[in-house]
Amino acid sequence: MNPEHEEHPINAETGKKYGVRGYPAILFVSPDGGLIKYHSGYAPPEKFAPVMEEALKKEAEFQAKLVKLKEMPEDVALNREVGILYLQRQQIEKALPIGQKMPDDVELNREFGIYYLGKKEFDKALLISEKMPDDIKLNNEFTITYLNQGDIEKALPFSKKVFEDDPKNTSGFLPGLHIKLGIAYGNQIRNTAEDVAAENTKMAVMHFQKVIDTYPKSDVFEPAQLYLGITYSISKQYDKSIEVFEKLVNHTTDDRMKQSAEANLKRVKELAAEAAPKSDN
Repeated sequence: MNPEHEEHPINAETGKKYGVRGYPAILFVSPDGGLIKYHSGYAPPEKFAPVMEEALKKEAEFQAKLVKLKEMPEDVALNREVGILYLQRQQIEKALPIGQKMPDDVELNREFGIYYLGKKEFDKALLISEKMPDDIKLNNEFTITYLNQGDIEKALPFSKKVFEDDPKNTSGFLPGLHIKLGIAYGNQIRNTAEDVAAENTKMAVMHFQKVIDTYPKSDVFEPAQLYLGITYSISKQYDKSIEVFEKLVNHTTDDRMKQSAEANLKRVKELAAEAAPKSDN
C-alpha cells in the first residue's frame, strides 16, 4: 500500500494504526482487526512462504488461548497473557476490559504504558507511570520515547531512575541508554552558545566513555567509540578524535565499522590540517 495515495486515505490510516515505519510493509491482520504479524521490506515468493506460515501459526496459537480463557476466565496468568497479546495486536479496546479486571497487575500495566507511549498518548502513559514509578522497563521506554522526540529534559528524570534502580545493569538496558543519551547531547553541540555547546560535549563524552569503560562486551562498545570520535570532531577536539578513530580502526574486526572509522579518520585529519594555520595565527 502507498500511504501517500490521496485516493485511498485508508492506507495512511492503516499504517498509523499498526505502526508501519517504512515501505514496503506486509501486514497479516485477523478478521477482527488484530495485527498478527508485521513484516518490513519486500519478500520474494521463496521467502514469503515461511513468513506466512509463521503468521498462521501465531494466529492459531492465539485463538487457542482465547478458547482456553473462556474455559478458565479467572486464570490470572492467562488473562495477563491475552491482555498483553491484544495490546501487541493493536487491539486496545479488547485489552482494556482485562486491564480493568486486573488494575494492579505490574506486567499488564507496564504493557499498557508502553502501548500508550507508542501511540504518543503521554497523559495515559504517565498515569500508569505514577502507579509504578520504579519500573525499570517502563522508565527506559519513557526515556527512549522522549529522546526520539528530541526532548532531553523530559527524558532525564526517567533515565535517572533507570540508572539508580539498576546499577549492575541487570536489565541490560544501560549501555544502549548511555548511547542514546550521548547521541542526544551530541546532536545539540552545533548551533548553540559556546558554554552550552561545551556542556553538551561534556555530557555526550561522559555517556560514550561510560560504555567504553564499563561495558566492553556490549554490542554498542564499538559504536560508542565511533560516536565518541565524532563528538570530539564536532567540538573541534581533533587530536582526541584522531586518537579514538585510530584505536577503533586498529582493533575492530567488523568491516563496516572499520570503513566508517577510516572515513571519519580521514575527514578529521583534513579538518585538523585546515584548522592548523588558523590556530598558528
